[in-house]
Amino acid sequence: MSVNIDLAFTVTGVADEPQAREIVGALEELMREESMDGYVRITVAADADADGACRVLGKSRFPLSISGFHRWQPHFESLFATTVADVTAAARAEIDWGYPDEES
Repeated sequence: MSVNIDLAFTVTGVADEPQAREIVGALEELMREESMDGYVRITVAADADADGACRVLGKSRFPLSISGFHRWQPHFESLFATTVADVTAAARAEIDWGYPDEES
């Protein structure tokens, strides 16, 4: 059975724009590997609190239909955290899952 989900994520603790662009590239590769390329928009935003620091933001363009979500979710979250940590251990990655079919 598949579930419709919304995916949103934020990566904070990014030193500067070049590092943010490196994270974006790594996450775009992850999205390709997970067959979600083109479905998730990834952007860079300046962090207002820190000089030169950035955030990497991502959001699904529309609900994603995932079969076996309960098995896939921990797999994806682990890959996501590892992908970000491989670029910089200082960054903090947070994923927010939404369930549009349950919202009224």
